[in-house]
Amino acid sequence: MKTNFVLEEKFREVGGKRPYVQRLFGRIAGIYDLMNRLMSLGLDGYWRRRAARYLALATGETGLDLGAGTADLSISVIKHSGSGTRMIGMDITPEMLDEGRRKLVRMGLQDRIDLRVGDAEHIDLPDNSVDGCCSAFMVRNLADIRQGFREMLRVVRPGGRVVCLEISHPPGKFFGTLFYLYFYKLAPLFGTIIGKAFEEYNYLPNSLTTFPKAPALQDIMEEVGWSDVRYYYLNGGIVAIHVGTKAE
Repeated sequence: MKTNFVLEEKFREVGGKRPYVQRLFGRIAGIYDLMNRLMSLGLDGYWRRRAARYLALATGETGLDLGAGTADLSISVIKHSGSGTRMIGMDITPEMLDEGRRKLVRMGLQDRIDLRVGDAEHIDLPDNSVDGCCSAFMVRNLADIRQGFREMLRVVRPGGRVVCLEISHPPGKFFGTLFYLYFYKLAPLFGTIIGKAFEEYNYLPNSLTTFPKAPALQDIMEEVGWSDVRYYYLNGGIVAIHVGTKAE
């Protein structure tokens, strides 16, 4: 509880969780991709590919990537969807989007992925305006998880999917213990030594302490109106992918 109290104090100091998260990711935008690769031991790309396949956009469809950051998930969706697929990527942190835009130009994808500043809890899109919605490591950073999933439900067309990739709580005792030692003890140290960003990478494990376990997150999605919600553990439950459908 002490770490939660400290985190809540930090949120209050800057006016809430949203501005804290925005500033935090703004400070590490330049090293975000590198640190993701190192701290996930190279698995983060595989996790995003799995999420992209679950979204499965068809030819000509448009998807929404919330907390798009440097656009890795949007890029993966484009690569694993039908021709002519387009993505809208939203993030509250301009610095992360700037990194993403440079990446899209290098890859020649700037015409298929539109990155813009936007808030997942207040999505600036009309009702039923996208064919599917996805996120990677974003939901944990929301001030109100239910509001985020309600907004996703509002903008996705009937029959469309939501796919949420998140750090999770491994269900097995042995693997859970190993995960705890790495995620809560070594990861912040890793971030400090390589990225010189102790506060930023100390936030990562602290943000998981009050985040719902996979079955509880499934319940939340169902409570706000998503149908046929399922979740899939990857790599022993280090991460989980939740998939839901908007009823027709």
